[in-house]
Amino acid sequence: MKKLLLLFFPFLLFSQTTPPTILWERIYENNYTPNRGNVFSSILKASSNEYILIANINETNFPDDEYNSILKINSNGDLIWLQNYNIFFYQNSLIQTIAKCTDNLYYVLAKNCEDNQQTSIQQLDDEGNLLANWCYPIQGGSGFNSIIDTNDGGLLISSQNIVTKLNAQKEIQWSTGVHYENIFTSLLETSDGHFLAVGVGYANRDELEESQTGLCYYVKIDSNGNILWEKNFGAPNATLEGVSTVKEMTNGNFLLNCYTDGDLQNGNIGNCTNAWMVTTDSSGNIINSFTLTSNGTPAAMSFSKIILEPDGGYVVGTWISHCSTPSGPPIYAFRLIKVNSNNTIAWDVSFTDGIIYDIERTAEGDYIAVGTDYNPSVFGSGSLKAMKIGWEPLSTPSFENSVSIYPNPAQDFIMVKNNFTENQAVVIYNVAGQTIIKQEINQNENSLDVSQLANGIYFVHLPESNTTLKWIKG
Repeated sequence: MKKLLLLFFPFLLFSQTTPPTILWERIYENNYTPNRGNVFSSILKASSNEYILIANINETNFPDDEYNSILKINSNGDLIWLQNYNIFFYQNSLIQTIAKCTDNLYYVLAKNCEDNQQTSIQQLDDEGNLLANWCYPIQGGSGFNSIIDTNDGGLLISSQNIVTKLNAQKEIQWSTGVHYENIFTSLLETSDGHFLAVGVGYANRDELEESQTGLCYYVKIDSNGNILWEKNFGAPNATLEGVSTVKEMTNGNFLLNCYTDGDLQNGNIGNCTNAWMVTTDSSGNIINSFTLTSNGTPAAMSFSKIILEPDGGYVVGTWISHCSTPSGPPIYAFRLIKVNSNNTIAWDVSFTDGIIYDIERTAEGDYIAVGTDYNPSVFGSGSLKAMKIGWEPLSTPSFENSVSIYPNPAQDFIMVKNNFTENQAVVIYNVAGQTIIKQEINQNENSLDVSQLANGIYFVHLPESNTTLKWIKG
């Protein structure tokens, strides 16, 4: 047993700390002018290996020089279909999200009403076809507009400083507004049946705060639309701050991704903005904070989704902005960071020029990041870009023909073929390095029951032969 423990440890350490690499990288063009500020603003998992992407596109051939597209791709980045809309979504909306309800249809915010001041919800099928359009007397703002599905089959939307709840029949249940200069950027349904809205602003304010736009801001709203509490926090001397995304952790605490250009751990960061990860309790009180910097490189502000990991840590997408020399043009690069549960960085990788706006975890345990390619002639944006970032299947080349597993992927059983001359142990780990199955196998073929495992990526490890193979349940 001691021998097995010593052999397990190197694999466990390797699987948790080895940084991912680019598995594929795609630029998507469809009769639009590249390098004009085209942005993938959102990605949503449609199935285990298909994804819906929202694109905001600048183009001279459409009204107001911009339109919007929805794309569906597979896990290899191949385009399945694309739909263009010239009256779709909010005009000038930098961040636009999409929701998938229990009816397996998709919903987006739009401005497609006779009264241009109203907001509409548009319903789409799995091919991107427009099925329905509902109009509501809700004033729409530009910049950030969010929509999420709720556990009761309804929708929660935010527009500027207003949060609105719709029931399963798409009827308004309630609308709750805060100070008109506060701006919501992201929404969350909490485990207690309430809602959290985050963004930029000041808590409990009635009057305009001189020339300041606001701090990192968040408010909790109950299931009837009543404000339970609202709070804000910020760094000293900050001029640009706000919460971009929020997640609820398994213990009920909240993890907020706040961008700031103020004083943090190492003093003023000048003309740069850093991603500031803040953990609060269920009542919104700050427990700890952590600044995402590496070797002094600013992380810049992030609009990316936080992905919570099974080991208690998280992965966040942001971008590097080499903005310490204001005399030269800014340089952007994709950046993906894994943070352990104790607020230490497990890995921090940067890729080709561009900005991540959203990320999604694949069934294999990898990540698909979407955003924009960078072109110096267009500030911070260029062509539509998607990347798959992850790990190639692990194996020991000298034993490739001695141990094999099939089928791969599989649902109920996998066969482990052992061509060694003696019995040995086989251990199945998940992506967090946790042991899921441990079993003794003999020579030749052995059947392992995996029917009770959740779909995802696993590692089949034979420690005595120092062999590790990647296997997918799904």
